[in-house]
Amino acid sequence: MTGADDISAADDPVRRLRVLGRITAAFLLDLLAIARGDDDPLDTLIVAAIVQANTAEIRQHADLQLAFARLDRPPPDAMRRPVSVNAIAASLNLPFETARRRIGALAAQGACRFVEGGVIVPAQALLSPRFAKDDLGYARTRAFYRQLREFGLLAEMPPPTAEIAPGGAPARAVWRLIGTYMLRVAEELSRVGHLMDGIILFEVFRSNTEHWPPEVRGEEGTTAADMVPDTMRRPVTPGGVARRLGLPPETVRRHALRLVDRGLLARVPGGLILPAETLARQNVFPALAANAANLQRMMGALSQLGVLRLWDAEEAGDHGQEHAAAVG
Repeated sequence: MTGADDISAADDPVRRLRVLGRITAAFLLDLLAIARGDDDPLDTLIVAAIVQANTAEIRQHADLQLAFARLDRPPPDAMRRPVSVNAIAASLNLPFETARRRIGALAAQGACRFVEGGVIVPAQALLSPRFAKDDLGYARTRAFYRQLREFGLLAEMPPPTAEIAPGGAPARAVWRLIGTYMLRVAEELSRVGHLMDGIILFEVFRSNTEHWPPEVRGEEGTTAADMVPDTMRRPVTPGGVARRLGLPPETVRRHALRLVDRGLLARVPGGLILPAETLARQNVFPALAANAANLQRMMGALSQLGVLRLWDAEEAGDHGQEHAAAVG
C-alpha cells in the first residue's frame, strides 16, 4: 500500500488510539492475571481499590513513594488510611451488598482487615504469598513501556523529580501507580454496565485479535486499516473466556448473553466476537481517548519518580552487554 495508508500509527490520531487500545487491553489483562493468581478477578479489583484508597497520601509524596518502593518494604499499617465499604462499592460501580459480602469474605481469608474507620489491606497481607507475583507485574509494565516507546505511542514525558536509590527494583511503588491506572480503566469499563461485562469485553477483544500479525495490528509503523473486518476476528467460546479470566463458565455465559442482547458482542460460528460495528460506535472513541490520557498520566508519574530513567538505563546496559558479547 502507498500514500495515506503508509502513515504510522503514531502519525494518525484515530489509528494511534486504536493501536493503543489493542496493546493496552493485552497489558491490563496480563496484569489482572498476575495480580489475581487463583483468585476471582472482581475480588482482585476490590483488593486493589482498598490498597489504592489506603495509600492515597503516600502516592502524593515522592519521598514516601521511594521510602516504600521495594516489595519487602510495604508502608506500615499506621500510615494506611481506612476506606469504607460504601466508598469501594462506589469506586467500582458495584452494589453495596456485593461489595460488603466480598470484602467480608476477603477479610476472613486475611486479605484485608476491618479497623476503625473502614477497611485496610495490612502490610502483613502484602508480604504474603497472595501478593508474591508483584515482581512479574513490574516486569510486564517495563516491557509495556518499551513497547509503547518503540511504536511511538507516548507523548513527551515530564523530567524526573526524584532519584531511585540503587539496590532492588521499585516494584511496590510502580504497582501503586499501576493500581491507580487500573482503577481508572475499571471506572470506564463499569460504564458498560456491570464491571464484569467490561472485563469480558476486553478478553473477547484480545482473544479475537491477538493472532493478527503486526501489519494488521497497526504496530511498527505499518499499514493497518482503521477497522479490521469481522472475518479476521478469531471467535472465542464463553468457556475459553472463562478459562483465561479464571471465572466460572456459567458466569461468563450469563454476562455474554446480556452483552449479545445489547448488541455489544456477536455470536458467530465458533463463538463470540467484538464486532467492528461495536468498535465504530460514537461512544468508543471518547473511551479510547480517556484511556490514552490515563495511560499518559501513569507513565508521566513513573517518569517523575525516576522509574522510566531507570528502565532506559537498564535497557542501555543490556544492549551494551549484548554488544560486548557479540564482539567477544
